[in-house]
Amino acid sequence: MRSGNQQERFTSVNSKLLGVNFHRFTDMEPNATNVELASEFGLSNREVRQLKKHLERN
Repeated sequence: MRSGNQQERFTSVNSKLLGVNFHRFTDMEPNATNVELASEFGLSNREVRQLKKHLERN
């Protein structure tokens, strides 16, 4: 099966996010800035924004 660059990009980001402890992230989210969350969980600022957006939907 062929996979494009777009699919590879999404799977690499998702695999990174799967290593995040979501309970701890939601506990820290109201009191911490995006930069603090990014450094704490080893994510980029963009990934923190995506994660927050995803958690708002659920």
